Formats: sequence, C-alpha cells, structure tokens
Amino acid sequence: MNPQDGLKRLLLEFTVDPASIPGLKLQTYLRLLEKWNSRVNLTSSTSWEALEPLFREGVWAAAKYPSAPLKNGGAHLDIGSGAGFPALILHIFHPEMRLELVESRGKKGAFLETAAWELDLPETQVHTRRLAGFLATCPPDKVWDCVSWKAIKLAGRDLLELGKHAGENSRFWMFHGREAAVENAEALASGFVCDEKTPVPGQKESFLSIYRPEKPLFHVKHPHES
Repeated sequence: MNPQDGLKRLLLEFTVDPASIPGLKLQTYLRLLEKWNSRVNLTSSTSWEALEPLFREGVWAAAKYPSAPLKNGGAHLDIGSGAGFPALILHIFHPEMRLELVESRGKKGAFLETAAWELDLPETQVHTRRLAGFLATCPPDKVWDCVSWKAIKLAGRDLLELGKHAGENSRFWMFHGREAAVENAEALASGFVCDEKTPVPGQKESFLSIYRPEKPLFHVKHPHES
C-alpha cells in the first residue's frame, strides 16, 4: 500500500480527519521520513508495512497523553529519539507540549531539528549528545512532567538521575517489548511504581508502561511549588 494512503486510512481508524492540522502534519512527517531515509538510516524501511506500527503506536499514545495543563508547563523529555517516534507524534497532537529530544547521533539530530521546523513545532529542543552528559548540565530545579523512551535500554544510573528531576505528578513513559527497557531492573523497581502497563494495539509483545517516581526518595521540592 502507498504510505500516504495507508496513513490516511490509519487516521480515519482513529477518527482523525486527514485534512485536520494534526492529519496534515503527520503526512508532512511521513514525507520527511521518506526523503531523509535515503541518506540517513532513520527506519528499516519506508514501506507502509514497516512504518504502520510506528505511526499506529504514536497516534494511539497521543490519545492517552494528558490534555489538561500540566504543573510544569507540559515539559517533556524524550530519550534516544532517533526518527522521532513517538515523541514528535505526541507533540503534533499536543502543541502545548515543551519537548526536549536527546539523540546522540548527529545525523538523526539534524533530522529531528529539520522535522521540528517543518512541522511547525517551535516548542522543541534537540540535544545532540548522550543522556549522561545532558543530565550533567541540567540545573537541579529542572523538572519534566513526562519522560519517555523507546527502542533503548536506560542505564540504572541514568534512570535514578532522571528521578531527581521528577515532580510529584511526573510520569515516565516506557515503550518496550517483553522485558522492561532498562539495564538494571532493580533500579526501576526500587525507585518507581508502575501505574499502568497496556499492550499497544495491533502489535505483538509491545507495551506502554507508565511509572511514577516513588516518594520521598526522588521528589525534590522546587521554588514554584507550594
């Protein structure tokens, strides 16, 4: 199936009008992936068979994302962003989000910067560096409402460091397969509580697990909190 036709069918399945602003931006995103993938290995293929699960997961996850104003202004950190799945799709459906993307590979970082510009997502920052180095430069009072990652395994030390930048209502979105996407499961179990583990529709052994940091070990009171 032609990828553009496949995307339109997928959007209609989720009751999203392909002519709406999110629908048009997703079509632009698909064209960017097709254009860039010939010189940067963003995805294994740009056939609809390969891309459909990625778009499906993103559109489905966007419907689960909080739509009410978040305490820290919708600050979202995505780690190992690669081709932008699912973070860019979340941002397309939630333009109020202030998105930071951490991607260590320069060519993919350049794609993410271009995509954010072409998709008119001004509240997007791309950090082309490794997560540990990025976190070392973050001020202590930096707080994210949501932290997400997909297709990578977080090191236990990075996970614990991220917990220091979590507020009471912060959530950690882990997209993963049969096993948790962390190198040290004990770090996850000792510092976080799983509120939800949901299978991704239409995919085998693919899940979204939503965690919250366990207090009082991780929550740091910040000046803007009462």
